[in-house]
Amino acid sequence: MELGTGNHKTRVLRVAIAALLVLVMGATLTSCRTSEQTRVADLVNQTRAQYGRSYLRDNLQLDQKAQAWAEYLARKNSLSHSNLPSGITYQWRSLAENVGYGGSIEQVHRAYMNSAGHRANILDPRWNYMGTGVAWRGSRVFTVQVFMQY
Repeated sequence: MELGTGNHKTRVLRVAIAALLVLVMGATLTSCRTSEQTRVADLVNQTRAQYGRSYLRDNLQLDQKAQAWAEYLARKNSLSHSNLPSGITYQWRSLAENVGYGGSIEQVHRAYMNSAGHRANILDPRWNYMGTGVAWRGSRVFTVQVFMQY
């Protein structure tokens, strides 16, 4: 009887360790933002918190869309909006996008907050997910924020 109990405990421990590894690996694999993309998201979420808005969760598909668009804008060295629904496969209810450039991520965020339309997107209580993109062209940084209500 004692021998079986030891094997059962070992099996339970192995299953628990395997489950923990799956959780850790899953979190690592879904968190594909660069440190610069994370900085953009952090500034948005800090601002939202100051205004009593909810935290926007990361979304890999939105991050990929925003990053690709930021890279496109940097190559073009000009601003334009993407075809917003293109590439988003979720059954979203509402989408919005901010695009901007400046000398630093913080400078672009301040510019967004000084623009009524961009500020409204950042503070809109409907959003629950966000994707971010960052690309550099020389000393100019292009940032893209894609907001989604799901």
